[in-house]
Amino acid sequence: MPAGADELVALVVELHGRGVDPIRFDGVTGFRPLADEVGFALALPAAVGGIWNDGRDPLRSTDDVAYLDAVVEDVCRRSPVDPRRVYLVGMSNGAAMAGRFALERAERIAGIGQVAGTAAASIARQHRPDRSLGLLQIHGTRDEIAPYAGGSRRALRARLLVARSLAASIGVDEWARLWVEALGGAETPESETLVPDTARRTWRDADGKPTVVFYRVEGAGHTWPNSKIKLPRHLFGRTTTTFDATRTIWEFFETIRKP
Repeated sequence: MPAGADELVALVVELHGRGVDPIRFDGVTGFRPLADEVGFALALPAAVGGIWNDGRDPLRSTDDVAYLDAVVEDVCRRSPVDPRRVYLVGMSNGAAMAGRFALERAERIAGIGQVAGTAAASIARQHRPDRSLGLLQIHGTRDEIAPYAGGSRRALRARLLVARSLAASIGVDEWARLWVEALGGAETPESETLVPDTARRTWRDADGKPTVVFYRVEGAGHTWPNSKIKLPRHLFGRTTTTFDATRTIWEFFETIRKP
């Protein structure tokens, strides 16, 4: 919680990647120091066995949707959190878990931020969004662990990190279309190049507010943009330093409120 909070604050629930301790994962993202700086609450839940049941692994049966629902309820009950400003953020397996939660519990949160992950294709087929929420997605085009086009392709570096093949993920562009349909606003995005390797597409809702925002990072791998802790390039690919994913996600969350 922010020190000396005297009013309701936003809550960010940070979902770690596969097999990564939540505290170590926050060292990659830097959300804890940002929370102290700008004043939002941060929850760092841990998945059973270090792996979220995002719907891609048929051998996992833990109900992590119910678990995260309970985490949000518990924090909101015990702490001065604004229930209209609850957000999920994650990378890789954590991003796919945030995607699953958004599809199955959209009424609980205002928005999600995803890096290097979308959602299980099977979950996206079963659960269509019944309401719009804020969605910011950041994905590298050379991600060999969570391929930009979706599917379950496994390059050598991916097989070194994940012992068995997982079911397919939905592709980034298809994931965008799914949420734009729920948005009820303009189907044609505003497109712009921000920095030499990054392009942004923005879809606005019927009131003109940017609600679905997708960042495409050319040549980047399965990495967190501008992380202070660089993941090994031979396993994860290139990390861009041309923009800060953590601040970008938070600045987006600041514009989104649950109706």
